[in-house]
Amino acid sequence: MIRAAHAIPTKTPYAQQVETDLLATLQPMGRPGRLWVASLLAVCGVALIALIIQLRNGLRVTGMNDMVSWGVYMTNFVFFIGISHAGTLISAILRVTGAEWRRPITRLAEAITVFALIIGASMIMIDMGRPDRLLNLIFHGRLSSPILWDLCSVTTYLTGSFIYLYVAMIPDMPMVLRDARLHGRSKWLVRFYELLAIGYKGTPAQERFLNRALGAMAVIIIPVAISVHTVVSWIFGMTVRPGWHSTIFGPYFVIGAIFSGTAALITAIALFRRAYRLHKYLTDDCLRKLAALLVALTLLYGYFTLSEYLTTWYGGLGTERRLIDLLMGASPYGVTFWFWAVTGLFIPLGLLIMPSKRSIGGIITASVLINIGMWLKRYLILVPTLETPWIPPHNSGVALTYSPTWVEWAITAGGFAAFMLLYTVFARVFPIVSIWEVAEDAEPAEKVADMKPRERFARPAFVAIRALLLAGGIGALGAVGATTRLQAQAAQPRGAQLVLTMAVVDEEERLVAAVTAAGRPFKGARVAFAVKRVFSPMALGEEVTGADGKASVPFPSTLPGDSTGALAVSAEIISPDRLAGTRGETLMPGAPVVRAEPNEAWPPRALWSTRAPIGVIATLCTLLSVVWCTYVFVIRQLVLIKLAGREERQHRYIR
Repeated sequence: MIRAAHAIPTKTPYAQQVETDLLATLQPMGRPGRLWVASLLAVCGVALIALIIQLRNGLRVTGMNDMVSWGVYMTNFVFFIGISHAGTLISAILRVTGAEWRRPITRLAEAITVFALIIGASMIMIDMGRPDRLLNLIFHGRLSSPILWDLCSVTTYLTGSFIYLYVAMIPDMPMVLRDARLHGRSKWLVRFYELLAIGYKGTPAQERFLNRALGAMAVIIIPVAISVHTVVSWIFGMTVRPGWHSTIFGPYFVIGAIFSGTAALITAIALFRRAYRLHKYLTDDCLRKLAALLVALTLLYGYFTLSEYLTTWYGGLGTERRLIDLLMGASPYGVTFWFWAVTGLFIPLGLLIMPSKRSIGGIITASVLINIGMWLKRYLILVPTLETPWIPPHNSGVALTYSPTWVEWAITAGGFAAFMLLYTVFARVFPIVSIWEVAEDAEPAEKVADMKPRERFARPAFVAIRALLLAGGIGALGAVGATTRLQAQAAQPRGAQLVLTMAVVDEEERLVAAVTAAGRPFKGARVAFAVKRVFSPMALGEEVTGADGKASVPFPSTLPGDSTGALAVSAEIISPDRLAGTRGETLMPGAPVVRAEPNEAWPPRALWSTRAPIGVIATLCTLLSVVWCTYVFVIRQLVLIKLAGREERQHRYIR
């Protein structure tokens, strides 16, 4: 049962003790704490230098290449998205099912979710080499691409995690604010606490609104979290690559995320209860219950791993056989794979499987080994597959290898340091253990039973109405965005014109671009030629216009055209700057005719079609509308809490 902090204002002796103990964690840092923060800042500084070097020189400073285009950065992305499930699956599921032992660990788990998502999302932008090109995915993304699905799901999950963390913190804010004023903390921090408290006093009306908000978020964040790691797996599984193209990848990734997230939560509990001496609240019993959950997850993840690799090995396809030999044979990847299997699965299982032999030290050791092993496992999922193309590389004399450079390792270390730094700062600004939940745990059970179940969740009718309204808003925004793009495309530099024609020069068909400025041929303009393709333009080359204002390249007569034999070609002026952006497009005949197969299925498969099937669009829009409408509902409850606090103050003033 979800309840707000109604027990705290009563100031029972237990509640007073809880408040005193947990607010004591917000006192200024001692020397060990300052050294810890300084060391993390130093690592982040080195990572920043490495990032600047990468931004200036491009991805050539990394070990990635044309074939192995994903490496350590994408490994970090999958790993951090995985441990983010600690907050959702531990906090939300245990909150919904009424597991009372989860009260001291909920905020620890929810904070892991938020900060892991921040670091994981940043790794995507770092992996792109040009972070500004993320805008291309936003403005020119295709709904048939799982990468766009991933952008939508991660953004939705990060937003929901922030809201979920904040809503659960609201009852603590008045106590934190009072403590900050009492100890004379900085004015900006006091003002910050005032904003977050939103006038919460624990009145019955405010408690009712908080119950609704917390209940709605606890329910909706569970499917959102599951969808996020499922979509992450689809980035790999939707490609026709050995080791990736698997129907089991979705649940395999989700179980792996819960597995590593639970281990990360155990590690965080061990560190914080030692650093802040919180053994009274972060008890051995909490760790043992999480360890029991970790045993089940270890067995489940081992089962999925066996099922995945046994099926691949038994099938014996040529490319997949080479991948299995690379993963488990006499190679560096084979050593890493068996090291992960032993230290990331078998040793933790041996430490946790026997309840009578399950010591706290063994639980913590197992959790650390699992996190190390799961990072290695994500690396093994990524790199060996990219080094195993369908055509054996040695047949063409190519040696496919990937070795991360110091730049990649420095940025990776900086990512982990930034995660721990954010977590540390959060624990110094807010109570890392929820005061109201721990204090409420001592209340009589009959008070909890008095709660009306309908107060916990939003009414479905309101959510449905908001879904329709939000869907309309999304359509309106899409129309506005489309209009803006059309206007931008129509904008051309004045006074310049580019016309594409076909000409035969020395018995060779050539594509000719005639550039004029102010009505006269323009000499010295650099023109880039391209052919329009489904995924991205295919470059034909660049030429500079001569005295007649013309530049030409050979016409690609061997490229397949449309059903009439026409080829969509384009040309764009690159320089000089005052003419840059001038474009010309046309359909040129003479290309081989491409005819559809008579038995071609309709609609075509999503990845190979020029548009997403209507079912994909409808599903994505419906799911996102429901989730975001729930967020709107929760925000409305927060506004009502604020208004209820104002009404209470006015009522007291009148009296």
